[in-house]
Amino acid sequence: MTSKQRAILFLTLVTQGLAIGVTYGIFPVFLVPLEELYEAPRTVISAGQILIMTSLAIGSIVAGSVLDKGYARSVMLGGAVLLASALVLASLAPNLWVLGLAAVGMGFAVPSVGPLAGAALLTRYFDEGRGRAMGLMSMGPPMGSGLLAALAGWTVIEWGVRPSFLLFSGLVAMIMIPLIAWNVPARFEVDESADAAPAVSMGDVFRMPVFWWTASVFALSAGISTGWTVHLGAFFAESGLDEAQRAGLLAIVFWMGVPGALCFGALSDRFPIEALYSLMLAGQASAFFAYSMSPPPFWIAVIGVSLGFLTGGMIPLFLMLLGKRMGPEAFGRAMGLSNLLMLPVMAISVMTAARVFESQGSYEGALRIFTAVVLLAILSVFGSKRSAEAV
Repeated sequence: MTSKQRAILFLTLVTQGLAIGVTYGIFPVFLVPLEELYEAPRTVISAGQILIMTSLAIGSIVAGSVLDKGYARSVMLGGAVLLASALVLASLAPNLWVLGLAAVGMGFAVPSVGPLAGAALLTRYFDEGRGRAMGLMSMGPPMGSGLLAALAGWTVIEWGVRPSFLLFSGLVAMIMIPLIAWNVPARFEVDESADAAPAVSMGDVFRMPVFWWTASVFALSAGISTGWTVHLGAFFAESGLDEAQRAGLLAIVFWMGVPGALCFGALSDRFPIEALYSLMLAGQASAFFAYSMSPPPFWIAVIGVSLGFLTGGMIPLFLMLLGKRMGPEAFGRAMGLSNLLMLPVMAISVMTAARVFESQGSYEGALRIFTAVVLLAILSVFGSKRSAEAV
């Protein structure tokens, strides 16, 4: 690994940890405190994650198209500045409308500094050992989510929600912006010769059956996983854990994604990606079903640790699968469109869990539904393989 590759890998690890940590990681910790601060029902506060993911899907399409054209530093710097600004706005929000606007800004910023941008960088800089590099990069989201969830659990108790948002804005501005400015090239080297692969448009991607099969894997699995994480802290509360225990367990669940990402990323260089992905999804489905059985707190923790490890493999495995199916010329656009397709699944899962809890007083019914949907994602894995072989 060259010094430039090491620098890019470190950059993607840190930027993803911050980007995902301050949007995805802290939300389960903030769910109940935000309900109390704004005196709003859980369904309304839960919709904040839907706003984040909606704008993330739109931002993915924009960022993916620009990254495919080679522009890197301007995309990532713009995303970092927007993310820091949105967190400041969240800290000042006098009502839910302004908080919702901040959520939109956060979501739109994430693709420019999160997994999409990181994968675009690694796809350009790594040929040999790309799976291992993707696995190392994918340690960032669970590591950052765990660290920031633990930090949020402390700051919310000691300072409150508003100062916590302001602290996270400062971390983004002071760490992410200098790293990007110093290490990211102004533009990728894009092969524009006559022998280069022809440009792939958004319409071309839409017309590929293999894209729809591959994107449905991500839409179903990541949509359910992301939606459920919104309620994970509340689920732990209903299981009898106090506020400090919930924050600690959330951090551990997120941190287990670090060895999960590294393990699945390394294995993807040695074993068929379809088998690994199916194994990971089967484990996730089993964990959701086990949660639906209302286990005692000890087993809640054990299942959570297992689910965190398995979920850590989701990003590197999908990035490897998508890169294998679509190639580098269409990777950014395909990833952006995959995020867009994931959005309705995530939104439905968030609201389904909230509605089921408010009507039944538990998450049992929602977890059974999530189990079935994740099993469907396994069928999409093999549909993607057959579609690729038919080309």
